[in-house]
Amino acid sequence: MGAHEHGSVELPGGPSTAEGAAVNEQLLGALTGAAVKGCTQCVDRLLDEVAADPACVARLVEVSRLTALRLNRGELPGFMTDDDDPSGPAAPEFKRLVRAVTAAEPLTEVCEQLTAAERRSAAAHAIELLIGQLTVANTIGLDDAETLAEMCCAISAMLVEWCFTTAPMARREFTEAWRRYAFGHREAGLPGDGIQALALLLGAVLHHQARQDHVPIEQLRTLVFTRALPALQEPERAGAVLSGFAAPPDTEAVTVPVKRLARSNSDFLAEMCSFARHTIAMHVRDCPHSLRETDHDCTLAHRAPALADGTGPQVAAPTHTPEEGRRVALPRIGYREDEPVEDTPADHTWQINVDRILLMRWDAEIARWNENISEDSSISSPNYQHEVGLESLACPACGSRESFLAEGRWGDPLTVHCRCGVTMMSSLDAGPGDLGRLLLQRLILCEADPAYAARRLLPPLAEYQEREHEARAASWYRGPDDEDVTLVETIDLSCDDLVEALTAALKPKLPERHGGRTLTLLLLQVLYALSAPAVRDSEDGRRLADAVRTLVADLKAESDRWAPAREPIVGRLRAWQDEGGPQTWQDSWARTLEVASGRFDRYRVGDGRISDGCAGLTLALYLLAREADIGVDQVGVDDVLGLLSLGGAADTAVDPAEVPRLWGARLQALGHDLDATDDPVARLWQHLRTDRPTGVLGDRHEPALALGLENLLGERSFYRIRF
Repeated sequence: MGAHEHGSVELPGGPSTAEGAAVNEQLLGALTGAAVKGCTQCVDRLLDEVAADPACVARLVEVSRLTALRLNRGELPGFMTDDDDPSGPAAPEFKRLVRAVTAAEPLTEVCEQLTAAERRSAAAHAIELLIGQLTVANTIGLDDAETLAEMCCAISAMLVEWCFTTAPMARREFTEAWRRYAFGHREAGLPGDGIQALALLLGAVLHHQARQDHVPIEQLRTLVFTRALPALQEPERAGAVLSGFAAPPDTEAVTVPVKRLARSNSDFLAEMCSFARHTIAMHVRDCPHSLRETDHDCTLAHRAPALADGTGPQVAAPTHTPEEGRRVALPRIGYREDEPVEDTPADHTWQINVDRILLMRWDAEIARWNENISEDSSISSPNYQHEVGLESLACPACGSRESFLAEGRWGDPLTVHCRCGVTMMSSLDAGPGDLGRLLLQRLILCEADPAYAARRLLPPLAEYQEREHEARAASWYRGPDDEDVTLVETIDLSCDDLVEALTAALKPKLPERHGGRTLTLLLLQVLYALSAPAVRDSEDGRRLADAVRTLVADLKAESDRWAPAREPIVGRLRAWQDEGGPQTWQDSWARTLEVASGRFDRYRVGDGRISDGCAGLTLALYLLAREADIGVDQVGVDDVLGLLSLGGAADTAVDPAEVPRLWGARLQALGHDLDATDDPVARLWQHLRTDRPTGVLGDRHEPALALGLENLLGERSFYRIRF
């Protein structure tokens, strides 16, 4: 017996399988030790015991497969998986189990479905391959260089991240689609936000295409990754590729649940294929080599600058070549250009020197910042930033924002040359509404007649004023926006030079991005247009200046009309208190201000509900204190609520329309003349008896007294106070 004690060789994996089945590690260690020593007698005996334990067979196959991956730079030899490949010592049962491991099937269950003889055959081939692989590894060592699978997964992750960074709406759509399968994610134990899963699917398809095209890792940059699209067009085909993909070991936490979920849910797999196709399509559209070539075969080498530089436009030539002659894709994602407002000018090829090209841009990073702030309940005063802004086109190579040469015919894609030698181009097959085509049309119209820069701004200016007047007639309107008010108040219309007045008010940040509301950006475009003497001195330029002056004057008048609504609530209350009155009246105001000063310091009067509620509270405190001949501090909230009920009974609500009349009668009983103009108590009652709309919709009205107190003391009110 002693001659057959070979010692134990521990295998990795732990005491149980991924499914929780116990693994006899001592038995596997003894088998491996005997195999290392070449003891056929012990190996044969121990294989009979291993074959009787499906979990041991599963572990032995897993270790043999993992060792083969490490020895073969992440690739499984064909004889380990392909039934038609006779080049290696692998039985069909062993190949079946290797394919099951790769496909993330529950391997122990698969082993249980085999007969004992089949399990013994699989285990025999597994231990034979394992020993052979260990011998080779000890002789020549393991190659720890990055594998093809690792490279494909890394590249796919960057492709996806680039796509979702430059097209936030695509990220949002993917997130919404991902959430539809939340239950499946939890059941499968899938971590993360889904981007890892999408990158795994795309990486598997890229890896499959690289092997189909015989592209080794050293030449992966030459892979035509658009050729992966056919597989993604057929989810079943993509699912088969994913199932057979020997993913890098460090992706195991994602690989297993993704493969299982894709196998069990065809809708999930179809959604993932759709977003993977969109990712490739995004990169193809922005590839500089396809700007003037339809049906371009885009390679990973073409996308290298995109992946290295994040969201910047892409350069066609390698980075070590001179700037001269390089082509880049015209930035388009997030940018907007309006349709021209005039007909086509003379049909010929234009070459236009422009100092700067102004673009309207929606900023995805700021949008994400605002979204994060809105979802953070710990932020009481969100500091939102403007998502839309105006900025000058910048050369992605040298960063210059001035002195460009634009060329092309009406309707052509745009070509813009920078002084550094780089050419920005829009795609030849882009549609009529493409940014580059519309931008070229604007430049042509302005070149043909500089006054067009003024004429194109007259319609949006008129539309803005029309929307403003329509808003004022709506029941929900509560005055102009604070930021618009601040802007128009700083525009000095007495200044003869409108450009000078707008410059002083806007403090333009151009050529860098200048964010703002619609009015800010509209006036900024006016400032930019009128800054050119040829535009300012034209008839259309003077019309534009007059229209701006009329608009600003109108907004100033509207601002003055709503100035009281912008007053701080506490300031309004102190103004009422400063009007004087008897001592009990002053004590009532002091108690109200004690409550309001901490609660409403940052609030403005607005629709008046809160300030009217505070005024109503003061009136109630005064009335109850005078009638009972007690101090104001002895009046409780229940006493005030009783004033809103008939006879003071809390369970019998009074008609809100009757509240001012009932309170007025009690004030008269205290000696107040309700029509007096020199009595601060009577004046406040006169203000509070006025009817106000109950909501932004409908025509129902109630007295300001009832609405204000309901807003301040109502059980469901957000502004409810306690005293």
